Amino acid sequence: MAQQLVQIGLIVVVLVLPIASWVFSLAIRRGRVPQLRPLPALDIVQGQLGRGIETGHPAHISIGAGGIAGEDTLVTLAGASIVDSVAQEAADTGAPPTVTVADGTALILAQDMLRRPHTRRGDISGYDPLDVQLLGVTPFQYAAGALEFIGHAHPVSNVMIGSFGPEVGLIAEQGVREGLTQVGGSVDARALAVLHPSVDHLLIGEDVFAAPAYLDQRPSHLGRLQAQDLTRFVLVGVILLAVILQALETLLR
Repeated sequence: MAQQLVQIGLIVVVLVLPIASWVFSLAIRRGRVPQLRPLPALDIVQGQLGRGIETGHPAHISIGAGGIAGEDTLVTLAGASIVDSVAQEAADTGAPPTVTVADGTALILAQDMLRRPHTRRGDISGYDPLDVQLLGVTPFQYAAGALEFIGHAHPVSNVMIGSFGPEVGLIAEQGVREGLTQVGGSVDARALAVLHPSVDHLLIGEDVFAAPAYLDQRPSHLGRLQAQDLTRFVLVGVILLAVILQALETLLR
C-alpha cells in the first residue's frame, strides 16, 4: 500500500507540475509577484558588470565542464542563465564578461546569449565571439586553463556556477590568491566541499536551478519556481503518509 501511494504521488507530481507552473505564471503576469527568499550570491552576481566598468577588468563567468547534450544539461543551462541575465547590460555598457567553458555545445550557447542583444538592435559590431573561451575538453584541462586565465587576465570577480567536480578547487584557489570576489554553485557534493572554504557566497543544490528566476524575474521562470516548491511539499507529504501507513501495516500484522 505504501509503495503504491508513493507511485501515485509521483504520477500526480508529473501531471500537476506543468499545470501549476502555468497557473502561477498567469497569476504573476496579473501582478501577484511572489516573495522570494534572499539568495545573496545572486545579488552579488548582478553587480559584477558594474565593477568591471569601474576597474577596466571583465568579470569571469565559468559555467563548468558540462555541455547541453549529456547528463549535465540542466545544471549547465542553469549556469548559462547567468550569462543570459547579464547579456543585455553587457551590450548596453560595452563591458561584457569573459565566459569560459569546456564543451563545444556550451561554447555555442554562451556565444549566442551574448550576441542576442546586439542582433536585436541590428548591429553586432560590438559583439566579440572571443568573449567566450573554450579552455579545455576535460574537467582538469579546463580547470588548469581557467586557473591560468585568472592569473593573467586579473578579472574583477570569479563566478563559478554550473557543472563542476573537485577540479573546481583549483580555480577557486587561484581566485583566493588574486583576492577576487567569488561566487560558486554546484549540485556535486565534491565540488561544494572544496568551494565552501574558498568562495564568498555559495549556491547549494537546488539553489543553482533557481538562478534564472532570481536574475531575470520572468513570469515563466518565477511560475516554474513556485510550481517546484509546491510539488516538493506534495512529495514530502506523500512520503510521510507512506511511512505512517507502512508503520501501521507493520503494527497490525
